[in-house]
Amino acid sequence: MRKIIILVLFLGITSCGIFGGDFPMTAFIVKNTSEKPISFTASIIKHSQIMGAHEISNSFTVKPNDSIIVRQTYFSKDGENPQAWFKTFNIFPVEGIEMNDPNKAENWKKSVTKSQPVYVFTINK
Repeated sequence: MRKIIILVLFLGITSCGIFGGDFPMTAFIVKNTSEKPISFTASIIKHSQIMGAHEISNSFTVKPNDSIIVRQTYFSKDGENPQAWFKTFNIFPVEGIEMNDPNKAENWKKSVTKSQPVYVFTINK
């Protein structure tokens, strides 16, 4: 009986949109439109049952005229402040290239690809 109740609760939660409809899998992409590689570090808060909430940082290098997926997670379909997914976002300066601010929501451009929301941050101006 307990297993049936758990199954019904799980199906109820998933059908309400928590894992799909209102919170679809969303990609956060960083794009480099310059002729030089640009490096940065980004950190997020990860929640774990074993370790609790903890910060994880990764370093990235975006090749010239290329882009990379920095994060994929469930995010509200009508979500605001996509930059809030990153606790820190530090761009390493490159001579002769002016950078955009990753902490401003307006610098993350939203589009939808195959019903998946995508936020693209162009790292350079």
